[in-house]
Amino acid sequence: MSYKWNVYKVFKNGKRAKAPILEFESSEEEYLDYFDTKVKKNFTGKFANDSYKIIRADLPQQRETEVVDEKEEKISKEKNRVLARLIRQANIPDRRRHSVGAGLVLCRESNWNWQWAALEGGTSNYITGISPLFETHRGAHEWIEKQISLKP
Repeated sequence: MSYKWNVYKVFKNGKRAKAPILEFESSEEEYLDYFDTKVKKNFTGKFANDSYKIIRADLPQQRETEVVDEKEEKISKEKNRVLARLIRQANIPDRRRHSVGAGLVLCRESNWNWQWAALEGGTSNYITGISPLFETHRGAHEWIEKQISLKP
């Protein structure tokens, strides 16, 4: 069975180009041979020595870094949702609420322990704690992950 294949340039830093530089058709068993003997031999100059990644055109074309970024973005959105809920539950006076954010802090107000806290927008001044105190950074992240998994 014959498939279309996308050819991507791989840069010296190891990252793959976003868009394919060309497309060719070949069977699954012979696509590498076909690329080396029929396609790559036509490349001249620096292109002949470059590295390439070949992906079947009917399969996902996302770069690995894009997949990781999407997962991190989803986690970040979930974390922001939980922190926003905790800020609402903290009953911060209205005069300060319009510019409140949240973050993980290690400061005098938290007795030099890690804590998720409501922070003043622009200055990041501590307003109030919205989580228990944690001795370790890892403990604070495990707690927020647990809060994310509890979905109300």
